Amino acid sequence: MTVEVLKDIRQELKELRLLYKQLAEKLIPTKEPTPEERKAIVEKDETADEKELMKALGKTHVCHKH
Repeated sequence: MTVEVLKDIRQELKELRLLYKQLAEKLIPTKEPTPEERKAIVEKDETADEKELMKALGKTHVCHKH
């Protein structure tokens, strides 16, 4: 392939990406997150250890496989 052909292909790919982006923006509406959603996004998540999980699930004995 010549350099000119590759340039044409690259330009067509740019155009296709732009068209796809515009189509996606029309089909998938975007909205700003609510204050509650924004808080959930930026705050650090709490994590539970295995003991807490088993307690929440009502399990008293945990068998570990080795």
